[in-house]
Amino acid sequence: MKKIHIYNILLLLAVVMLASCEDNIRLDGSGNTPELVVYCFPSTADTTFINVSRSLPVSKYTVKYHPTGINDATITYTVNGQPQNVCSRGDGSYYIVARQQPGDKIAVEVSADGLADAGGETTIPDTVALGPASYRTVSIGEEDWNYMESYYQFIADFTDPAASSDYYAARVRMKIGKDTTEFSGIVMDDGTVYGDSIHFHSYTYYPKVYSQSEPLMNPVSNIDDSFGFSSDFYQDLCIFNDASINGQTYRLHLNVLPGETDPETYGYTYSDVKAYRVDVLHLTPELYRFLQSINAVENSDLAQHGLAQIQPTLSNVHGGFGLIAGWNVSRSDFVSLNK
Repeated sequence: MKKIHIYNILLLLAVVMLASCEDNIRLDGSGNTPELVVYCFPSTADTTFINVSRSLPVSKYTVKYHPTGINDATITYTVNGQPQNVCSRGDGSYYIVARQQPGDKIAVEVSADGLADAGGETTIPDTVALGPASYRTVSIGEEDWNYMESYYQFIADFTDPAASSDYYAARVRMKIGKDTTEFSGIVMDDGTVYGDSIHFHSYTYYPKVYSQSEPLMNPVSNIDDSFGFSSDFYQDLCIFNDASINGQTYRLHLNVLPGETDPETYGYTYSDVKAYRVDVLHLTPELYRFLQSINAVENSDLAQHGLAQIQPTLSNVHGGFGLIAGWNVSRSDFVSLNK
């Protein structure tokens, strides 16, 4: 109750202070000109996707607005200066099939009728050395409810390059079931077989990771919680940087609730999980700051209610909006989850 009272008081104070302030937001001029919006996140995967749409001037926004992609854009996609074939998937989505390597320089240029050209460039980072994963069960006190919560804590060591400032995201991947074929049917006395083989396929997903045991991921303090801040991560990508571990081998601690299930598992439960692995994503600085800016808004109740300044979402696209940012991933082997 104390936490709720503090938060309500802060909201009231913010409203009073805002009554004597004004924001100078220009709603005309260049703000009324639509611009290209381009998103592209190349990696060492053999397929890269590009999404192209147009921005909407603030003065024309309505609650019924739904962004639509640009299907007739002209896109030039180069790897180290070499043009690649770009194919359309419809609804403003395009793809390129090209095997890319760490260190490759990617450039994207987009043009469309009635809009200024836009584009940008990025570099695909290298992977990092990631050791084998393991797990243990831990119990952590939940202060708000005065009880102990049990988690599976997934552990993996990785080595940060000493020669650079680096940015990362970590996640846990679960595998449910196994790839197998079983016969379902009956065999009659005369040997006649009625039935068929049934193929079962494994399913993988990324559960929510709780960061309270991992100081690199900046868990919120009690006072942050009282101010309406949390430490959730967009798309469950737990981002962090190497400011305090540059050049070191560091052990990650990623907590997952045993009882949580994914809605897309179609009837599977957490007890059906057979294996797991840890992924460490090496991010370009612009991708890290983009995710950081989204997290800042998503984790601030004050900002979501218009009572605090919203950090602008980062863009590195010249002539428009969006992001062109590379990444790479190191994966541990799948490890059996013993029950």
